[in-house]
Amino acid sequence: MAERVLTNDAVTYYPNADERRQLMDIRREFEYMRTDPDFPVASIKVPGREPMPLTAELADVLVKVADQLSRGKAVFVAPRDTRLTTQEAADMLGMSRPTFVKLLEGGQIPFERVGRHRRVQLKDVEQYAHARHEEFLRGMDELASDTNPYDTVDNPLIRR
Repeated sequence: MAERVLTNDAVTYYPNADERRQLMDIRREFEYMRTDPDFPVASIKVPGREPMPLTAELADVLVKVADQLSRGKAVFVAPRDTRLTTQEAADMLGMSRPTFVKLLEGGQIPFERVGRHRRVQLKDVEQYAHARHEEFLRGMDELASDTNPYDTVDNPLIRR
C-alpha cells in the first residue's frame, strides 16, 4: 500500500485495485468477528511479540478502515495531537493557505508560532470543520423552514 507521511506520526494510505479486492473480504470477516457474542475471537500477531486479543474498539476501527480502503478511498491515520503546517491544514479544509491564515489571525482556530511559522493542532482543525458543518446544516434547516413547498406548485417554469 502506498503511503505519504504528513508528519512523523501520521500516514495516509492509498489502496491499489488488487488490495481493494482483498480488503472487501477482510472487511466482511471483521464485520462478522465484531458481531460475534464471544468477542474477541481473534488476536493480532506481531513478529517478536506475544499475540494480543483483538478488542471490539480496534475491530470497529479496522472495519471502518477496510471499508474505506475497499472503496478506493484514502485513509488518514494520525494522533489527535498531531501538529500541522498552515498548508496541510488548509488542504484538509479545502481552502487556500492565505484564507486559512486569515482564520488563524481572526482567532477562529488556535495556533502557536514556531519561529516565524504557524502550527495548528489536528484536533483544532477537526473541531473547526465540525463546527462549520453544523453551522451549514443549521442554515439549511432555517432556509427549508422558511420555504413553502406549495409556492412552486403553480410555477410555470417547473415541469411535472
